[in-house]
Amino acid sequence: MPAATARPTASPAAASHPAATSIATRSAPTAPTAPTRVPSPAPTLAPTAEPTPDPVAGLTIADLRARDFGAGALEIGAVYRRGGGYTTYRISYPADGLTLTGLLHVPNGDGPFPVIIANRGHIDLERYQPGMDSRAFSEYFAPRGYVVVAPDYRGYAGGDAGPNPFYTGYYADVLALIPLAQALPMARPGKVGMWGHSRGASITVAAATISDQIAAAVVYAPAPADLAADYERRRRQSSNRPGDDTWPFTPAQNPVAYRRVSPINYLDAVTAPIMLHHGTADTVVDSSASVAIADALRAAGKDVILHLYEGGPHTLSGRQERLYFERTLEFFRKNLG
Repeated sequence: MPAATARPTASPAAASHPAATSIATRSAPTAPTAPTRVPSPAPTLAPTAEPTPDPVAGLTIADLRARDFGAGALEIGAVYRRGGGYTTYRISYPADGLTLTGLLHVPNGDGPFPVIIANRGHIDLERYQPGMDSRAFSEYFAPRGYVVVAPDYRGYAGGDAGPNPFYTGYYADVLALIPLAQALPMARPGKVGMWGHSRGASITVAAATISDQIAAAVVYAPAPADLAADYERRRRQSSNRPGDDTWPFTPAQNPVAYRRVSPINYLDAVTAPIMLHHGTADTVVDSSASVAIADALRAAGKDVILHLYEGGPHTLSGRQERLYFERTLEFFRKNLG
């Protein structure tokens, strides 16, 4: 019998499925979507920095030098007192928008006479009388041929009150008086002399840094021309209450501003020769204040003389006062006439 031949058997899977066809499936095209617009945030603007106000604007020596002083006229009023060789009148005059008062001491005779403005020291308002602290000076110089004009300052003796930060109000009171005194009918034409005691002496120093119409200045026991030092002196003497009107802020709060209002930093602008007098035992203002002013004037190449009176108080008396007056008279005769 022939051998049986094996017949291939179809795979059930192959028999039941046709050959597989590979078909790539494609999705239906989708319409493009417009992009969503996200609003941009509004730009954040940095706040505009406001300029810091200058706390001493208009009060610095440089600012005061740029101002004009002396508009209007000085009015001579009633006789206040008749003395040996001179007559004293009440006066009024405009200054810094105010009407202020003072005394005018006129020598007997026809004139014209050289003029000295006499700046008194601090006196409490309640006890002030016209001529206080300048009377001895006026009584010495008016009979010797000098017209002496003694301002009361703002707020005193019937004058209008006004602001006085860092004593610049008093500066304006005196600076306004210079051209008005020069225009007096009995005044000799030309520059004036200026004298001051204590606070009036420090006003005189300030005026000499601002005005070029001072022929000679006598500075007697001045308060410090460095206002930071002056503030500390006033603070100690007032039981820590120096006064907000005069001292709107402390040196520690703004030392730069204090330098800008301190006359000692402007002594290079002084044109007048200056003579200083100070007692070494002064308990109101230490004599170091005069030494500092004299040293600064010398460093600036200015004409300065310093007289110290050993053991002398704030207001000299006796032999020391006579010597101070004699030296002052010689100084004014040489530089003022």
